[in-house]
Amino acid sequence: MRHWFWILFIAWGLQAQEARIQILGTTDMHGHVMAEDTFSLQPADQGWAKIATLIRRQQTLNRNTILVDCGDTIQGEPINYVRNALRRDLPEPSVAIMNALGYAAMTVGNHEYDFGLEVLREVEKQAAFPFLSANTMDAKGKPGFPSHTMLTVAGVRVALVGFTTPQVPAMTEPGNYAGLVFQDIVVAARTLVSRLREKEKADLVIALVHSGLGDLNGREGSENAALRLADQVPGLDAIFTGHTHQPIQTEHKGIPILQAHSYGRALAVVDLDLRQEKGRWRVVASSGRLVKPDDQTASDPEVLRLTSDLRTATNRYLDTAATNLLVDLDSRWSRMEDTPIMQLIHQVQRQATGAQLSAAASPGTKLFIPKGPTSVRQFYALSPYESQVARIRITGDQLKRYLEHGARHYTRSWEPELYNREVPFYNYDMVDGVNYVLDLGKPVGSRVVNLAYQGQPVKPDQTFTLAISTYRLRGGGDYMSAIGFTGAPELITRASQRNLILEHVLGRPTLNPALTNSWRTLPYLDRERVSNLAR
Repeated sequence: MRHWFWILFIAWGLQAQEARIQILGTTDMHGHVMAEDTFSLQPADQGWAKIATLIRRQQTLNRNTILVDCGDTIQGEPINYVRNALRRDLPEPSVAIMNALGYAAMTVGNHEYDFGLEVLREVEKQAAFPFLSANTMDAKGKPGFPSHTMLTVAGVRVALVGFTTPQVPAMTEPGNYAGLVFQDIVVAARTLVSRLREKEKADLVIALVHSGLGDLNGREGSENAALRLADQVPGLDAIFTGHTHQPIQTEHKGIPILQAHSYGRALAVVDLDLRQEKGRWRVVASSGRLVKPDDQTASDPEVLRLTSDLRTATNRYLDTAATNLLVDLDSRWSRMEDTPIMQLIHQVQRQATGAQLSAAASPGTKLFIPKGPTSVRQFYALSPYESQVARIRITGDQLKRYLEHGARHYTRSWEPELYNREVPFYNYDMVDGVNYVLDLGKPVGSRVVNLAYQGQPVKPDQTFTLAISTYRLRGGGDYMSAIGFTGAPELITRASQRNLILEHVLGRPTLNPALTNSWRTLPYLDRERVSNLAR
């Protein structure tokens, strides 16, 4: 009998020296709650309703589970606008869901600032978990948010550390982050991770980074820095990333690097196997994977209950009658010819700013609003973010460089793939108010020909006022750098681009944006080719 007792005791001791911890990560949810597209109302395998079901399923597989989020959580969907701008008496939907699921931490993303610091701080107080950002400081060098949080799981001391892309100033209005500065992620991490290991005796250090992979040789202050972090900062056991809306499953120097797909289209899962040796735990094996919801994944009833009142208010707002369209608004052709959908955006921007010219990108590749009665829901899709519209003054030379920078979106005319994947559609601006041709047979940098204003060739020293989004003004798409613009805007609208569009639409019983046919490609791009490439 004593013999069996000692066998059991030794077996129990060996078991106690090993542990498996599961970490589940979400990111860039942007307020997506339901398993459907908000604008078309078509079913979609995404959103909190489905991802919560996956989270609960994974939790049943391992009770030693930690839930984390990498930011861009409280802005994006109409439900976020209605809550943060119109119904602040209701709980922030994603935070309410995360509280219910038992999240341990969330990193602050750049879009958390879009409704201003007052809203961000209010939402932070609603959370039963910390908002982290180790590289965000106030003007006196004090932390803007907690850098990390410590928790003990299965006897293992775990540090969760958060970092925000330092390019916040390029992505939102200055007043939205007033008094805060953003350090390079790697610089901020070096001393912090070492301290967590040596002084605070963390057994595991997990980085939650609102920043994409980036390059190993990226510059200090770069927008995406997860690879630099894994390469240059010892002591990390796993990295969860966000910001780029891409599903990522990779590793560097043995460190798993995972990014859940945006909008809840996949859940990031990292399993860490640990063994205790001489009183300290160390990772002996790690693995990462992405788990996706599908059409068999049920919607979580608690998510539906927690968001019911706000969804009702949001649907009431979105279903408000707008105008009677006299022409289809079809975004499929907006990158190959002048279209009513782009003319609507240009007209709104020029009227709001008084600018001579307007620059804007297509709102999507598959948006379609049929002629006839419409609602706010349909027009909201044209500009879901909170960018405003600015007026800047540029020269004819800068205008040509602006157009050349956008024309990088195309490959050469004879190549089988029409669009350059390195320049996404939202970084290809078309300009209204001038006439021009993009010769796709010519190399990048020399494609703009026949550039004219009011029938006369544009002169290099001629000046124009140009309406652009504040996303462009702050550096989005690198247009300002490409044209060498370093000045201040002459005007920035108080309302967002979206609300300007809605004001324009709601104020008209009928709407028929007139084409100007001010630009074209050479050769002409046929619709059949564009349709085939979009599939």
